[in-house]
Amino acid sequence: MDFWLATLVAIALLAGAVPYVARVRHPQQRAFAAYLIFVTVFAVSAVMLFVLIGWLTDALGLAQTIGPIGLMILLVIFGLGPALAIATWQARKPPMRVGTPD
Repeated sequence: MDFWLATLVAIALLAGAVPYVARVRHPQQRAFAAYLIFVTVFAVSAVMLFVLIGWLTDALGLAQTIGPIGLMILLVIFGLGPALAIATWQARKPPMRVGTPD
């Protein structure tokens, strides 16, 4: 049950990212490329921040103190927030044009 719920939430987030990226992307960037950049950067940074926050709360002995709800709030605020900001920043960047070597 938990696996399918998490899968449905992830699919909903990915589907919800389509109109968001279409609105925030750089005008010169193709829509699909901006979406792929956004999703990749968001996923990588969110996973890295989730692991870091989980490790920090465990190393500092806070996991038992704050409980699962407190940990969830920490993960949403300090995991998804910065991941969304970083991914948005990357999606807004203009495409890089690399010239052919001479």
